[in-house]
Amino acid sequence: MKTLHIYRVAIALVMITALVTITACAQGGEVQPAESAAGAAQAENVTVAPQAELQTQSGPVKGVVQDGVGIYKGIPYAKPPLGDLRFAPPQDAEPWADVLDCSAFGDIATQDSVSGGLSMSEDCLTVNVWTPATGADEKLPVYVWIHGGGFAIGSGAEADYDGANFAKEGIVAVTLNYRLNAPGFFASQETYDQYGTTGNWGILDQIKALEWINANIGAFGGDSSNITIGGESAGSYSVSALITSPLAEGLFQRAIMESGSILGIPGNNFYSKGNLERSIELCRMMGYPFGAEDNAEGLKTLREADINVLSQMSPLQQDFTITVAFMLTPVFDGYVLPTDVYGALQSGDINKVDLLWGYNGFEGSFFIPADTDELTYEMMAARMYGYDDGQKVLERYPVDAEHDSGERTRRILGYGMLDSVMKPYADSLSRAGQKVYGYKFNYATQDSIESGLGAYHGSEIAYAFGNLPDTATDEQKAVSKEMFTRWVNFIKNGNPNEGEAVDVAWPEYDADSAQMLLFDKEIETAELPDKEDFEFMEEVMFGEGAAE
Repeated sequence: MKTLHIYRVAIALVMITALVTITACAQGGEVQPAESAAGAAQAENVTVAPQAELQTQSGPVKGVVQDGVGIYKGIPYAKPPLGDLRFAPPQDAEPWADVLDCSAFGDIATQDSVSGGLSMSEDCLTVNVWTPATGADEKLPVYVWIHGGGFAIGSGAEADYDGANFAKEGIVAVTLNYRLNAPGFFASQETYDQYGTTGNWGILDQIKALEWINANIGAFGGDSSNITIGGESAGSYSVSALITSPLAEGLFQRAIMESGSILGIPGNNFYSKGNLERSIELCRMMGYPFGAEDNAEGLKTLREADINVLSQMSPLQQDFTITVAFMLTPVFDGYVLPTDVYGALQSGDINKVDLLWGYNGFEGSFFIPADTDELTYEMMAARMYGYDDGQKVLERYPVDAEHDSGERTRRILGYGMLDSVMKPYADSLSRAGQKVYGYKFNYATQDSIESGLGAYHGSEIAYAFGNLPDTATDEQKAVSKEMFTRWVNFIKNGNPNEGEAVDVAWPEYDADSAQMLLFDKEIETAELPDKEDFEFMEEVMFGEGAAE
């Protein structure tokens, strides 16, 4: 099965939940039906034994030990968001007295496609922990990973996110689930009036998870004063949201953003664009089939509606030239998130953390068919940037003999949704005196290059986690070693050069010199390769002179 075939046919294989399949095909391997090749390899020839009980503030938990790593899965960090807690801020988990068996993943958030045969339900607010600690006093660095999937699909149980490799390097790794699609991002005036916020239930879940981690990670040998959060795609959007949210202040010290920030929401949510009033109006229309008006009675109706139907109505479409009616994303509500995120970045009114950020060489190739025609390209420019600004984009990136309409559409989608929207975060935190390190991931297998996908969206994850399949080549393993080592160093020390030795020093980023590290067959440093394009896009999206 070829990667291009998957791209054309399997629309459900999107963003992170599809990443395992895409990676395996790009490497010429066979697709594993229920888990990645990396996960399958880890399940073979390992010693698994019961793990001693640990006492969290919520209650005692018991996991397993696998190859010297303690693994605890499905630990509740909040009450199940059922009944009146649907479309409401998460509440603290109810304490438990009996030992909780945490040897298997819990349910994942309700969504329109499921990977790995995992069950899904609203009772999904759990964390998973991998720890090398043998006691509660080891004060190990902590890495909290937030999954992607367009805020519509995915989970912390994905095999590519297995944290065992980080644990073996002395890091406590954590993944989490949060509410997705309609349960996670449905906005209404009624809930805004009740709670002073709306449409950000999934982001509030992430904040609640971080609060739980800060309070309990010491029991797993972690250091609550040394927490790095990371994510890719919607996970990177989430990390950027947490950097921006006043509610997340002090909950983490470092951040890793891989491919995207919430500044990209207007570029991919063509209708509401994250605007509070527009988001509420969009969700009002979503309520019509249920006979639900935007009032207390209508909210009650939606809270009693079949959760699977709600989730099916707000899916993620891989082909972004086709827009689903109810694509739901975080909302700039003025409480969880500022109404003007770009303004907050410019003023420095954000959480001051060290940052490692980067993007892939061909981010948009995963979401736009290669044979997209010129009329569709013009339509996409108008939908993403508005008609007038879209004309500026078309003028700068014309269809010509060297650039067909498919390639151009892929590029402008990547710019407006995934890569250029990260630079303002890097610039703001650098200006604030924080340590900032930028990268571009250009590595692609020959199959991926021949298919036209190149270094596509999400292709770096298995390399950064050290979770390549057994079929990986020596070249791929070398690239993974370079990335994984630097991620470990940054998580431990806030500096990707400090810790295990690296041959090429990663220069610190600032807005003027814009020095980056380029990951490919060879590792090298360079000025931000797409700097002029990024600055042009910043001006288009946020105003004349925005990049100055």
